[in-house]
Amino acid sequence: MPAWRTSPTIGSASRNLAMRDEGRVHKIAEVRADLGESPVWDKDNCLLYFVDISGGKINVLTPQAQVTTVYQSMARIGALALTDKGNLIFTEGARVAILAPKEGVIHTHSTAVHNRASYRFNDGACDPQGRFVTGLMHEGPNRETGALYRYDSELNAQAIHRNIALPNGLAWSEDGSTLFFVDSIARAIFRATYSPNGELAAVTCFAETPAELGRPDGIALDRAGGLWVCQFNGGCLLRYDSNGSLSDRVAMPVPRPTSCCFGGEGLDTLFITTARFAMTPSELDKYPDSGDLFTIRPAIAGVPRLLFKERKIVV
Repeated sequence: MPAWRTSPTIGSASRNLAMRDEGRVHKIAEVRADLGESPVWDKDNCLLYFVDISGGKINVLTPQAQVTTVYQSMARIGALALTDKGNLIFTEGARVAILAPKEGVIHTHSTAVHNRASYRFNDGACDPQGRFVTGLMHEGPNRETGALYRYDSELNAQAIHRNIALPNGLAWSEDGSTLFFVDSIARAIFRATYSPNGELAAVTCFAETPAELGRPDGIALDRAGGLWVCQFNGGCLLRYDSNGSLSDRVAMPVPRPTSCCFGGEGLDTLFITTARFAMTPSELDKYPDSGDLFTIRPAIAGVPRLLFKERKIVV
C-alpha cells in the first residue's frame, strides 16, 4: 500500500476509526505554496493535482506523499480540471490550455479573452456536458468587472454571467441542474439553474458567509447536497446544508484555506489547499504551515468532479 494511503485521513481505515477521526485536520504534505488553489483528484492514478497561482505552477501529490511540479509558467495559473483523455485543462492568465502532465507538454492554447495584464482567470470546473467554466477577475481595484466564461471542446469562449466582483469556486449539483459559484468580494455563494446548453437562469443567493470569518473561496459538494467552502482569512471551512443553512464549521491550523475537493477511496476525504500570500513574517512565524496541503474526513462523502471532453481528432 502506498505510504500516504496508510494515513487515517486517506487510507482504508475501519469505519470506527473514520468516525472518531471525523472533522480533525491533518497536514499531508509540506508545499509552502504562495497561493495554493484548485485541487483536483485523479481517481484512476490516485493523484492530487493542484496549482500555486502566483508561483505559476501545476503540482501533483503522489501516493507516496511527494509533491512535484509538472508545469511551470511565467503567467498566473488559476484553475485546472482533468480531461477525458487523461490530460489537464487549465487557465494561464486570461486564456486556457491543455497539458499532457506526464510529458509536461502543452497541446493547445486558446486566445486570451482580455488584453489587459490585470485580468486573469481564477477558479474553474467542468460542467455535466464536459465544458470548462472559469471566472475572469480583475486584480486591480474591483468594479464588478468579473465574469464566468464557458469553453467548449474547441476552446471557444462564451461569457455566461457578468457583473461579478471576484469570481471564485464553482460546483455542480449531482444531477447537473444547479450551478453554485462564489463571489468573494460579496461574501456570497450563489445558486443558479444550469441548462444543458450551458446557460444560467434564476440566479439567487444561496448563502452569505459571516463577515468575521474572512471571505469565501473554493467549494466542494457532498452527496447530501451539502456545500463545503474555504474561508480565506477566516481560518476555517464551513458547511452549508442543501437549504443554505450553516451546519458545520471546521477550524484550520492556518488562516488562509483556499480551495477543496473530495478524493481518496470512495471520495471520503476532503483535500484542502492553503496560502501564505501577503502574510507578514510574524504571521508566518505563528502559522508556519501556511501554504501546505491538509485533509479532513467529513461524515458524508463527496460528489466527483466532472471531466472536460477534449476535441476528437479526425485522422
